[in-house]
Amino acid sequence: MTRKNFLTLAGAAAVLLIAGLWVSAHKARQQADLGGGAVFDDLRPALGALAEIRLSKGDGSRTTLKREKDGWTVVERNYPADPARVRELALALAGLKVVERKTSDPANYAKLGVEPADSPTATSTLVELVAGKQTWDLIVGKAADGRAVYVRKPKDAASALAEPLVTVDPDQKRWVDRLVTDIPGTDVHEISVQPAAGSAYLLTRAKRGDADLVLSPVPKGRNSATSMALSSQGEALAGLNFDDVHALEGAPPAATDRATWKLFDGQVIELAGHRTGDKTFVTVAAHRDAALAAQFAAPDDAKADAKTDAKADAKAATPAKPDAQTVERLAGRTTGVQYEIPAYKYDALFKAQEDLLEKPPAPPVKAAKQK
Repeated sequence: MTRKNFLTLAGAAAVLLIAGLWVSAHKARQQADLGGGAVFDDLRPALGALAEIRLSKGDGSRTTLKREKDGWTVVERNYPADPARVRELALALAGLKVVERKTSDPANYAKLGVEPADSPTATSTLVELVAGKQTWDLIVGKAADGRAVYVRKPKDAASALAEPLVTVDPDQKRWVDRLVTDIPGTDVHEISVQPAAGSAYLLTRAKRGDADLVLSPVPKGRNSATSMALSSQGEALAGLNFDDVHALEGAPPAATDRATWKLFDGQVIELAGHRTGDKTFVTVAAHRDAALAAQFAAPDDAKADAKTDAKADAKAATPAKPDAQTVERLAGRTTGVQYEIPAYKYDALFKAQEDLLEKPPAPPVKAAKQK
């Protein structure tokens, strides 16, 4: 082989090597562009210091979630936020990973919903997370296949498809903690109801462990409904959620339904309700009654801690105490607000006495007179 041919082959080999390295690097860049990287590399370590999350759209809708001493608050409603939803949102944003790089052309942003969120017609939502002096901003667009979402950082031209699907609806109702009470019917000692129209009545469970509530008074000649029908009202405070919460303005209307729940552990929960059009509202007040708690005091734990099987069985049969923080929880959030609740829940809270009575027998049919 001549020196010239050798140099030619060596040169060709060098070119091929350089080309191979370029192709390899290009493929690596393409692979990186296909995704796998976090949208925010440094957000997850900062979650413990997260102080505020802002969600806003160009149409003016906005929700600000702020961490307070006692938990998260929906600032615009001045009401506690649902901690589970806030945590889910923060973790989802911290865990966002790029699946595929998308358009960098502003003309195509609207197709993915990642246009700037400052126009009334924009479908995008701007998300801002704040921890100390650091802020993470993200424009969140349309969902894709129910498992991913299109996103773009406001200062970046490139958009991306990212997982998991993140829900960033700035509707404030979505973020408030909608649970008012969750009290099992077996914890209820007494319910007194004073409807705005109709007769007042009382439902009573004499002692812990009694299965049924008893109605009084029962009008002469009538019978109370089945125990199942009566007990259903005792369950009205179980899973009581509201649709929306509003600041209480002015005096309550004259036509007000009232009901008071007294629990065996001394908690007293008072409800006042009214209807406005097709909507139903309640206000809630709560306190502890020491005398009531003493009247139905649960057996002392030391007495229940017995060595014999009989005493152990007795301890196991002792009803569990309700959440000791129910009244305190309510006191911290129900002052100055009224709750909009579903109509069927309202009807369950303020049943008419007639609904708790057996239907009266139908009058006898008179025989037709013979001509």
